[in-house]
Amino acid sequence: MIDLDQETWIYLAIIAVFLAYFLWSSRRAKKLRKDRKNRNFRRRYFERKQENEANSGLH
Repeated sequence: MIDLDQETWIYLAIIAVFLAYFLWSSRRAKKLRKDRKNRNFRRRYFERKQENEANSGLH
């Protein structure tokens, strides 16, 4: 195995932690964007549905 000193292992561990956090954060942000998009879509759908029901009720 590669023989590295303690300081190098610490630096590698810090890099690994930042990389793991970055990947986790980007995946979480992507999920939040998708959820927000779906929520907005559902809200527009229900608003349009209510408008159509109100308009059909007037006739």
